[in-house]
Amino acid sequence: MPAEILFPVISDFIDPADQKGNAMAKSHYSFRKRQKELAKKKKKEEKRQRKLENKTVETDETEKDQTPSTEDR
Repeated sequence: MPAEILFPVISDFIDPADQKGNAMAKSHYSFRKRQKELAKKKKKEEKRQRKLENKTVETDETEKDQTPSTEDR
């Protein structure tokens, strides 16, 4: 399809206020919201990783503590 046919159709969908520059600026609410969600997700994942690391350290320490006590018997 030639471009001459497409451009008049596309221009029908463009808001005339946007073409003149008289339209109000749009807020970036969805962008800010997405960034906030990503930050929360990252923080939650970091917290989960810290808990897993702490749990593995605790289990290693308890295993070390239990081995000498079984040898004493």
